[in-house]
Formats: sequence, C-alpha cells, structure tokens
Amino acid sequence: MVSWADILRWDPAPTQNAVGTLNGEYLKLVAASDELRTVSGVDGWSGPAAEVALSRVTELVDGTEELAAELGAARRAFGDVGDAITGVVHGREELLQIAKKQNFTISADGSVTDLGPPAGTPPEQAEAVAAERQRIATELADRVAQVIRQAEDIDADGCAVLDRVLTGTTIDATGNDNSQTGLAAFGDAGFTVGGLSILSPPPDGATVAQNAGWWAALSPNQQRRLSHDLPELVGNRDGLPGAARSEANLALVGKQRTSLQSARADLQQQLAGLTNGPGHQNTRNVLQSEITKIDDKLAGLDSVDRMMLDPRTGQPRPDRQLLSLDMGGDRPKAAVATGDVDKAEHVGVFTPGMNSNVQHNLPGYVNDMAEVRGYANTLVGDATTGDSVAMVAWLGYEPPTTRADDLDGLITGAPAEEGAEKLARFQEGINAARPDDPHLTALGHSYGSTTTGIALGQSHGVDDAVFFGSPGISPGHNPIFHGGDLNLPEGHAYNLAAEGDAVADAVPHGGRYGPHVSDMPGVNQLSTEANTGPLGPMTGSHGHSEYAVGDGVLATSEHNMAAIVSGHPEMAIPR
Repeated sequence: MVSWADILRWDPAPTQNAVGTLNGEYLKLVAASDELRTVSGVDGWSGPAAEVALSRVTELVDGTEELAAELGAARRAFGDVGDAITGVVHGREELLQIAKKQNFTISADGSVTDLGPPAGTPPEQAEAVAAERQRIATELADRVAQVIRQAEDIDADGCAVLDRVLTGTTIDATGNDNSQTGLAAFGDAGFTVGGLSILSPPPDGATVAQNAGWWAALSPNQQRRLSHDLPELVGNRDGLPGAARSEANLALVGKQRTSLQSARADLQQQLAGLTNGPGHQNTRNVLQSEITKIDDKLAGLDSVDRMMLDPRTGQPRPDRQLLSLDMGGDRPKAAVATGDVDKAEHVGVFTPGMNSNVQHNLPGYVNDMAEVRGYANTLVGDATTGDSVAMVAWLGYEPPTTRADDLDGLITGAPAEEGAEKLARFQEGINAARPDDPHLTALGHSYGSTTTGIALGQSHGVDDAVFFGSPGISPGHNPIFHGGDLNLPEGHAYNLAAEGDAVADAVPHGGRYGPHVSDMPGVNQLSTEANTGPLGPMTGSHGHSEYAVGDGVLATSEHNMAAIVSGHPEMAIPR
C-alpha cells in the first residue's frame, strides 16, 4: 500500500541510476558466453566422473543463464520504474501547484483542506464561491486518488518483477543446449518479462478531474505509447490535453475508415443476397438505411481529413487540433480547434444548431471561428503570433434536422439536453487538462444556443457565454428566466439577435426552449447593426445565418464575439 506521504518522497533518480550499474554487470556476464560453451564439454573424457562433472557444469551454465535473464529483467524493470515515477512526480507537483494557487493544502494522508476563499469576497457571492470551492476540493481529491493509483500500480508491477528475480524464476533455463549458450538471448528474454504495464484509465463515467489526474501521473513515454497503440482510450477522454487527444484522434481516422468500409461491404453483401421474397423489401430498406449512415460517416472522415491535413504535404496542420472524433450513433461527431487549447489564455467553444453535420457544415464553422479568433487575437494585441486565443467548433452531438423523419428532436428538445451533458464535460475538460485556468467562453447559435444554455446549468468551467440566433436557452420543463440562473458570474451572459432572424424573433416566448433571450434580465444585449469599432468599419447582420460567416469582412456581431472571447467586454458594442 502506497501512501501520499510515500509519494511525497518519491524520486526517479535512484532507480534510473541503478540501470547503468545493472547494465555494466550484464555486459560483463554476456561476454562470458564463449567460456561457458567451452567448459560445457571436454573432448575424449568419458565415464562416471565425466558425467558428474558435466552435470555440475550444466547446473552452473543454467544458473548463469538465469542470472543473465535476471539482470535483463532488473535493468528493464528499474528503467521502467524510473520512467513511470517521473509521471507520478509530475502528477504530484501539478496537483500541489493547483492546490496552492486555489489556497488548499494536501495533508500527508492525502486529505484535502480548504484554507478559505479569497479575502474580501462579497457576501452576496459567498454561496456561489462556497460551491465553487467544494468543486475544487472534489477535483483535488480525485487527482490525489489517481496519483496514488498510479503509484500503487508501479509498486505492484515492480515488486512482481523483483520477486521473480529474487526467487530465481525469471525464466526456465533448463532443457536448452548448453553447447550453444548465448547469454544475450537469455538477457533479452528477461528484458521482455521485466517490463511494466501501463495503468488503465479510470472507468466509464469518471469525472474529468479523474481523467486529468490519471493522465498527468503517466510518464511522457507511457502517454506516447497509449496515444500510438490505444488511441481509442485517449482521443475522446475529456480532461486530457488537446495535443494528446488530437494525436490520438488523427490516428483513429484510418482505423475508423477501415472498420466502416468493412461494415459497409458486409451490409452490401447481405443486400445483394436478398431476393424478392415476402418481407425482403423491409429488410432491404433497413440495410440500405444502414449503408447510408455509414456513407455519411465515411464522408465525415473525408471532411476531417480536409480540415486537419495540409493538402500539399498530407501532414497534420500545426494550427489545428482534432479534439473529438465519434463515429457512434447515427451521424459522425467531431470537434476541431484552431489554435492550441492547452496554451491559449482565451478559449472559445462554439456549438452550432439544426441541420449541422461534420461532412458538410463543420469545415465552414471551423473557418468562421478561425476568423473570430483572428479578431480576438488582434484585440488582445497578439495579431502576430496568434497564440493567445484558441477557438473550437464543437459538433459533439447530433442536432435535429428539418427532415420529416427527424422532427421529434426538434419538438422534444431531447438532443439539446443530451448534447448539453457532453458539452459541459467537454468544456470542463479543457480546464481540467491544464494546471492554470484559461478564460473560457461558450458560444451557441440557434439550437446550439439551447444546448449551450442547458450545459451552463451543470458543472462546466465556463466564464462567459454568448448566444446568437437563439430560440431560447433552457428546456421548457425547467425554464431559465434570468441570466443570473446560468451558473455564470453576474453580467457574463451576452446575446445577439439580428434583424430578420425569424428563429430569434418568431419562436413563441416561453415555449419548449424557455423565454426569449433578447429581453431576458441579467443578459447583456449586444449590437448586430453596422458600426465602426477599433478594427474599422463593420457590417451589420441580417437573418439567421449571418452572425459569423468567415468571409474576411468584419461584422459587428463577429467583433462582439471576439471582444467577449478575448476578455475585453468593454470593447463590445451594446444593442
């Protein structure tokens, strides 16, 4: 059993240093292979004495082969343990850094103690601050548990290897031809069995803090192995760094394409085998429907390739991250960032609405958000590097469509509620993946604003929210009547409603998506009309789809989004 007090003393140096010593002894032993082959038999000597001598020599050779395997196993184990401990130390130090910044301490037994909120917290904010500090305490406790889990796994794996070494059971050295002894082969065999496993991730349903704590306590080598060998465990795991998720998801594109093509070929074969017998038309329709869904998913993967890969080189674009890739359900789902969500000071997450899909719409949304990002970087004075702001186009849910067979979602609002849970975890995961706390803005258009609003009722990590073209931001069975009910700091909710936007204007008040945002108390109403701002003349928006169109022409609505995303609400132009 490894305690937090033990972990506070852990240092990879002793085990790492031992590898060199073990390797030196191993090389000396391997050099004796020729001598062992020489003494394993003497030409012309026979009889009882020769047989006894040969038996003894065989024992010595077998013992030397076992020793070679033991040294091979030990040097591998000590190397792996040293490497794994670097992950534990990183997870420990990151955790202590977060605790100190938030004014918490971690006791020697691993318990979390809150040293109190910032001095001068206004009384009216006391309840909200207390709830936030309880969330932080829970996150810290989750991270402690994951670091301990990793340490215990290292301890168990390392001890298992050493137990085999100490009991002389690393390999079975008997039964081989000692006249052909090559100790390096036995050393290689021991090296193989001396490796440590990589700690499995937390189970399904784990919090983003548990995911973040698990990943932070892995060594860089272990992280790379998982991303390469088991990308499905990494790519869609909220709480992990964007760079790791993107690497894993890019590796998954090819695997997903192969799997879908195989499934399509199987369905096509079943379809070809059907006759015109009774009931076969219904089966034919079902099979064709499944093939159509697979075709949509394959088209989605093609779209992902176009968004993520440089068309000239075929290599991943350095300015983009593939933060999620999900081929489950009826339609493909993905999230693409422009910029680096792990390092940007300001991060925006945009959720689109009805009829949106990966294959046709997501590339346009990515371009729209790239344009908003450019404006936001300019507002923070970082037009040169563009590193200060990252924008995510998140289509991690299946919004309803206007197809006649898909109206239930529009009527019930169920996709918004299901998507909101995923969106809240995704946004909270961006925060959890970093030791610092980026300024995070949620942006939602149309049905995506409803999804965004519902997500804000959960634990989400969002600092500001911008709604545009919104039919409402809450489910009809639990309506929001005031911006202060959005689980945001007071005054940090914003709305844009363009002239002629039938969705924002014509959807009945108090309907299935709650009251209108355009006249909701506690929500700042921003302009969509033509104006002149710090970046020059700005055009007005009209209708439902002209808030951010990625055409290189600055609109007032885009400026206002950029002002909020960049942390400069004072630059926003009110309605």
